[in-house]
Amino acid sequence: MRAEAGVIGTFAGPAQAARAIRRLREAGFDDIRAAMPAPFAEVVEALGRPRSPVGYLALPGAAFGVGCGLALTILTSLSWRLVTGGKPIVSLPAFVVIAFELSVLMGAIANLLAVGIGSWYWGRRSVFPATVRCSGEDVGVFVVGGDRSAAEAILRENGATGVSSAA
Repeated sequence: MRAEAGVIGTFAGPAQAARAIRRLREAGFDDIRAAMPAPFAEVVEALGRPRSPVGYLALPGAAFGVGCGLALTILTSLSWRLVTGGKPIVSLPAFVVIAFELSVLMGAIANLLAVGIGSWYWGRRSVFPATVRCSGEDVGVFVVGGDRSAAEAILRENGATGVSSAA
């Protein structure tokens, strides 16, 4: 997929990028994209996009893992009754470790499946130019469409360390 024409601004920190995104939205720019090394909360909030539903699938996966872990240990103990020192056959404190490990495993698998299915189903709707590298605290802001000179001015006014046009 080829990136559209627009203006790219690079910011040294997420606070400046979030401020620039808010100013761009106030100026009427609709298609604003950001590239960052981590999901900085203030930038995500400034973009005004809804939270991804992918994260909500990890909790049911983890709960399923707890159930599987408890079922595995309890049913195994009941199938092979090994009496050790007069302790009860089903001893929940001993099963917590297995239940925890399976909750982490199943939660991770559920999250991985959700990301994979979401990426396949929705695909990549918008592309950020590959010329910008965002690492550490650097945040890239890409403005598509509208008046390029106005977008460049807003990006510079809000502390962009570099502004360039993308074709």
